[in-house]
Amino acid sequence: MTTRSILATHRTTNVKKILISATAVLTILSGNVFTIQGAQINVDAAQVLHPVSPYLTGACIEDVNHEIYGGIYSQMIFGESFQEPAHPEPVAGFTEYGRSWLLTNNVLFSAGSPGPKLISNTANQSIGDLKVQIRFTSKEGGDAGFIFQVTQAGAGADAFNGYEVSLSPRGAFAVLGRHRQNWEHITQVPCAVPLNEWISLEVRYTNAAITVLVNDSTVIQYTDTQHPLTSGQVGLRNYQQDVQFQNFQINGSPVTFPHDAKNWPGLISGMWSPVSSGSISGQCFMETSNPFVGAQSQRITVTSGTGKFGIANRGLNRWGLAFISGKDYEGVLDMRADAPTPVTLALESADGSTVYAQTNLLVTSNNWQNLQFSLSPTTSDTNGRVTISLAQPGSVVVGYAFLQPGAWGRFQNLPVRKDVAEGLMAQGITVLRYGGSMVNAPAYRWKKMVGPRDRRAPYIGTWYPYSSDGWGIPDFLNFCEVAGFLAIPDFNVNETAQDMADFIQYANGPTNTVWGDQRGADGHPQPYNLKYLELGNEERVDNAYYQKFQALATAIWAADPNIILVVGDFTYHQVITDPFSFSGADSGITTLAAQQHILQLAKQHGREVWFDLHVWTEGPAPDISLAGMFSYDTALASIA
Repeated sequence: MTTRSILATHRTTNVKKILISATAVLTILSGNVFTIQGAQINVDAAQVLHPVSPYLTGACIEDVNHEIYGGIYSQMIFGESFQEPAHPEPVAGFTEYGRSWLLTNNVLFSAGSPGPKLISNTANQSIGDLKVQIRFTSKEGGDAGFIFQVTQAGAGADAFNGYEVSLSPRGAFAVLGRHRQNWEHITQVPCAVPLNEWISLEVRYTNAAITVLVNDSTVIQYTDTQHPLTSGQVGLRNYQQDVQFQNFQINGSPVTFPHDAKNWPGLISGMWSPVSSGSISGQCFMETSNPFVGAQSQRITVTSGTGKFGIANRGLNRWGLAFISGKDYEGVLDMRADAPTPVTLALESADGSTVYAQTNLLVTSNNWQNLQFSLSPTTSDTNGRVTISLAQPGSVVVGYAFLQPGAWGRFQNLPVRKDVAEGLMAQGITVLRYGGSMVNAPAYRWKKMVGPRDRRAPYIGTWYPYSSDGWGIPDFLNFCEVAGFLAIPDFNVNETAQDMADFIQYANGPTNTVWGDQRGADGHPQPYNLKYLELGNEERVDNAYYQKFQALATAIWAADPNIILVVGDFTYHQVITDPFSFSGADSGITTLAAQQHILQLAKQHGREVWFDLHVWTEGPAPDISLAGMFSYDTALASIA
């Protein structure tokens, strides 16, 4: 589902006039007539009553759906700080997609991630009987179980054709679905899925006739007549759920999971893959002593032989890097080595058979070195990779890797993709909000987003557990300034009052202040003259939120009385007739008492506040949520 962010403006006086104008504007956008609770508004486009705000047309970006990494940020490498857990030793006889499988004492563990698959290389059949025991330790997350009749498997949650039978501890159900490079729900039934107990799951199938048993009791019987899948491989799958498997059987025969140590290159950070050619012998390790940032860095060691050995990155979700022939690509590597060691950096085809460009870098010190490079590929490719490798005995530690297009592919020489930036401008965007669920992550703090981007500490993000602040709030302000957008950055509501006062100094203070000087060091000596900022995202606006808002607002307004604050409110689905007793709020609140306190606080300080409401855009009847928004505005007007 997607939401639209509606910023409702509230001053302590003349509120109704503003709200009526906002209603009229949205009426024009949604049609000539808009009806709420039996009231009808007719719009005469020829009669101009009030100018439309230049900030009506806006957008929101966050790291959901890779709107930052893989989106507006020019960084091409995903996993640049090597914080992802290393791939475990592979399981022989199976193909792993997602590399999230760890074997200990014949128990196979799969950590929660987006759809890792473990598919048998030997079982390819049209009729089968699959059995396994599953154990869950938490209700948080998704489900796990079998996939069968599998063809065309690849990396990615839904990158295969086949059936899936899974158990969900959170929903307490068994589910049957079909994948055709997507997810197609067929049926689900209530089913006990207790925690910390081994649960027997069995699937018997003949072509597309399927029977599912849980603890030896039949729970699903189904024959697929719509899109039958009649033959294929079998395997295990996990979707965002920590899970254990044991006693796997295919057609009555036990399946063992021996390690494949022969083809294991060692420990490689999760978004990178091994590279090896010739007779060279090497191993990779995760370096936890003196890491560049975070908990670990990547060590690459060659002991003997000729050829090359190292690691490769194919970008976001391993979808492949796009290169344009003759264009320059630039970047940096942060590395160290015990002894001087030459390193080769190359842009290659996905399988490494063709090298498009390469350069040699010399690591000379055991202190971290920032080595810059520039490459120009000889061939265009939309499915390439970047490799870091050694061609002779030696050992290096890589702490950070950055690759981006040259100035030709970036917007105004910022770390911003030119095509995305120009696309936003072509849409007529006038205001841009930087925020969303990412700001709710406990470690999302603005002071971690300043300074050299390679040194910014990774954190456990809302959408990705190894998030980086390579592109943060200061980068957002730089972009909006050059693009001519009104910038509204969003902050975690649990920031301290002092830290928010420091941010106002960073954004708007002179360079002879502590944080104004930091802004200058970050490359922006002139103040941003920021006017708006938001506190929280999709919050439960209750007394607890108000207490946090009050502390932050007081500090912010003391630092700069011209700042307009935005309340990170949520969604309201039902008309509010009594602002102190209602239902239909996604946050669960039943009163606007906290909103009243915020308005009273703003009045005491002579300030203006905005309220950020999120309106669902995918439902069949959007007028319901819009009606909730307008009734919310009316309720605020009545308590202002």
